[in-house]
Amino acid sequence: MDKQELAILSEKYLAGTASEAEVDRLLQWYNAYDEQELTARVTVTGPETEGRLRDRMYQRLQAATQPSQRVRLMEGWYGKVAAAALLLIMAGGGYYYFTQVRKAAPAAATVPARVEPGGDKATLTLADGSVVNLDSIGTGMLTLQGAKVEKTQHGQIVYKGNGDVANNNVLRTPRGGQFKVTLPDGTHVWLNASSSISYPTAFTGDNRKVAITGEVYFEVAADAARPFEVKVNDIDVLVLGTHFNINAYDDEQTVKTTLLEGAVLVRTPGAYKHLEPGQQARVKPGSNDIEWLKHVDVNSAVAWKNGYFSFDDADIPTVMRQLARWYNIEVSYAGKVPEGTFTGEIGRNLTQNQLMKILTQARINCKLEEGRKLVIYP
Repeated sequence: MDKQELAILSEKYLAGTASEAEVDRLLQWYNAYDEQELTARVTVTGPETEGRLRDRMYQRLQAATQPSQRVRLMEGWYGKVAAAALLLIMAGGGYYYFTQVRKAAPAAATVPARVEPGGDKATLTLADGSVVNLDSIGTGMLTLQGAKVEKTQHGQIVYKGNGDVANNNVLRTPRGGQFKVTLPDGTHVWLNASSSISYPTAFTGDNRKVAITGEVYFEVAADAARPFEVKVNDIDVLVLGTHFNINAYDDEQTVKTTLLEGAVLVRTPGAYKHLEPGQQARVKPGSNDIEWLKHVDVNSAVAWKNGYFSFDDADIPTVMRQLARWYNIEVSYAGKVPEGTFTGEIGRNLTQNQLMKILTQARINCKLEEGRKLVIYP
């Protein structure tokens, strides 16, 4: 079955207009694929409901795509959205839909691939002010002002042991960069683009304190005798051992702390909230109030760490801010900002031409100008 026939049959099935023969052909295709690729997870024993067929689509598409192009089927995946999603996923672009029908954007001209997705890039500022470019140094052990640091083959740095001298280091990622560091206590830290973390080369007191900007994901090493504290402006996040993400970009409307495992305390000068897994705390800049969300999509919050963008009814500026950081581009609006929202997931490894194609197919009227300037038109 080719892509066009698959899309047509999927659309007809989900719309309830497929004939019995067409349903049989669609199920035969899924069964054949599962057997050939050894990915069978569901055995068909009787008539399939719409929900079960969507589950089988999910399994087939997850197996067919790379982790950075993973697909999560979302509620309300019906009709033409299903067909479009299948075609886009098989093209390696991801799954998404635009909620408002707008005039089709003119086809974007093909330009040289000079805007590339981000990668492992960071600098390390030592206590004496000297700067080490981490993406340009080789792998192996380094001695940085008394601290033993290993640059691994996977493009991260690992502090070896918790020494006696606590010099301050600052790890920074640029726009279009990301990086992972293992702190002296064994805590794993991932930095998104345009982010930083300031930390000592040894945790010598009765607590472990770091400060961040941008977006950072933590897997904190448990140590009941020494709590771990993250400082974000006037906000403190206190933990013992847990997994959580903090989004604190200056151009976002709130600082978001999302808990995946364990427990954290989010504290401002005027309030505090205890978070349980699946919950999120939001604090607006300049405010001491904490908004407490009891049920959030934690996978969406850490999608960046797992190699994809995840949007849920995100407006155009929200989408563009994330793309601008990762692709190191400047986004401007020629007139009124387009309305409508964007839902779905796309890989963070798309080339310039793939990205422009997806934006055009989502009916976002845009054009790449002057190398790294993306202009959005009404």
